[in-house]
Amino acid sequence: MLIPIIIVVSFVLFVYFKVQQMKARGPMESKWYSSKSSIAVGVAIGTFGLNAMINLGTTVATAIGVIFIIYGGINVFFGIRNYRAFLPYARKEAEEIRKHESKEQPAK
Repeated sequence: MLIPIIIVVSFVLFVYFKVQQMKARGPMESKWYSSKSSIAVGVAIGTFGLNAMINLGTTVATAIGVIFIIYGGINVFFGIRNYRAFLPYARKEAEEIRKHESKEQPAK
């Protein structure tokens, strides 16, 4: 029962991060959210492959499950790598946007 919950939660997180990516104010923030969504979809795909291997148990299901697990693992690996790469730039970009917005606000 845990595997389907992980699949659903990771797909929900994927959709959430994609919406946040569209709402992002800068390109680095957008790439940062994209990397988070890549991690979420990788977990979903890998868990889906594991679920197919466990529940179906046939040779074909096992082969396809292994392919899904490998592809999901690749998504998670590159998602984490990109997350680490874009995080400092996204923070810097957010600070610059915050400073720029505070300069535009008139003092009351």
